[in-house]
Amino acid sequence: MNNQSQLQDIHNSGKSYAIYKSSNGFDLYTNFSKKIVLNSKNINSFLNKKKVKKRLNKTDLFIGFFGYELLNNLIGIKIPKQKNNNFPKGIFYKPEKKISLSNRLIYRNSNAILLKKKFKININKKTYTKIFDKFKKKIRSGETYQIKICTKYKMRSKIDPLDFFCRLSKTNLAPEAFMIKDKDYSIISCSPENLITKNGSLITTKPIAGTVKKRKNMTKSRALKYFRSNLKETKEHNMIVDMERSDLSRICKVGSVKLSKAKVVEEYKDLFHYVSLIKGKLKKNIKNIDIIKAMMPGGSVIGCPKISTLNLLNKQEKENRNIYTGSFGYLKFNGDMKFNIIIRSILNFKDISEISVASGVVVDSSANQEFGENYIKAKALIDLYR
Repeated sequence: MNNQSQLQDIHNSGKSYAIYKSSNGFDLYTNFSKKIVLNSKNINSFLNKKKVKKRLNKTDLFIGFFGYELLNNLIGIKIPKQKNNNFPKGIFYKPEKKISLSNRLIYRNSNAILLKKKFKININKKTYTKIFDKFKKKIRSGETYQIKICTKYKMRSKIDPLDFFCRLSKTNLAPEAFMIKDKDYSIISCSPENLITKNGSLITTKPIAGTVKKRKNMTKSRALKYFRSNLKETKEHNMIVDMERSDLSRICKVGSVKLSKAKVVEEYKDLFHYVSLIKGKLKKNIKNIDIIKAMMPGGSVIGCPKISTLNLLNKQEKENRNIYTGSFGYLKFNGDMKFNIIIRSILNFKDISEISVASGVVVDSSANQEFGENYIKAKALIDLYR
């Protein structure tokens, strides 16, 4: 039996599983022996598990996600009372089986969408503009320099997550793509952004800040010229890079944090992104919990400075973000880890599909442009329902 057939059989069996993009294709994790539902009471003990120094098997890891609200709690930020659908704040699984898959995922199901209505947005353009103007005043007064306004699209629907993920990967193959299928929820993501890759004492992060819509005759080289000549995009990118360098500096040796790649363009289905890569060497005796607390939630999807901006956002937002701007990835038993930022994602829970997006507001931003950018980011996911 080939690996693609195993994927189909595992999916049809009803087993829980996770798929994560690798350098050569995808890794499928299944046969979970443990499922740990995280909360503010047990996250510290989970992250403080002792490292194993022996040679690891390929399944000696936990794979799963931290939700946005859980990460806020971890760094001491309280979330005001918000609308909540009772989705878990974080879940990790211990797999006993790992299967390597190619980039070309094949799966067909004629009943991909069993129930579908229309997507509704939680913040219309008029409301968005009011929030935008409010935050612009906060920027001018110096309370924040950049802030990300989140909008959420929701629709009642029953979906086949594997069908969605295969089609999404075909049209928008992202370097941090992943999916989870469990008995009562699924997540499908084409996230482009890596937040943490740790191997031994080496750690990297890849901030994305800057977006331009694909248009006729818009090539990568023209997108790069656009970003370099656009003061707003350059400011936004520089602020996020500086903040993530600062986050890394808290846990890395003095002088080791450096830009490995600066301001390059990555191409996706409907847009181009402005990207940098930062690397550092960890201080001695840094623990997993120190890394998570320093780096999460990722600054590129929050704004800066991080703590004061998180407080502003949490006071403004009326419902939980759930997975959005949290992180998915794995923790190996030897302490190595890889985590993305959960963006460009669908959460399907209680037969509700939820797509959250955000765009950055700086002092010279336009409400009309940022509201439109949010839809561009959601479009590749919304198109799956057509």
